[in-house]
Amino acid sequence: MTADKNKRDFYWAQEVADRFGISKKTLLGWEKEGKISNLPKDWRGWRMYGDRHLKQVGKVIEAKKNKNKNKA
Repeated sequence: MTADKNKRDFYWAQEVADRFGISKKTLLGWEKEGKISNLPKDWRGWRMYGDRHLKQVGKVIEAKKNKNKNKA
């Protein structure tokens, strides 16, 4: 069994924003709106996004794409 050496337990907000091509401000706004939930924070108060949270972000983006597609 080989482990994925690039796999991490969590990502910082800016890393997630960069990965999905959105701004950090947008990402934090979605958290405030409740679209991304139960984010743990480290001792500094920095948000720690795990796989579950990455899936939530992906779902929010997909929902927005579908909403925009239906408007056209």
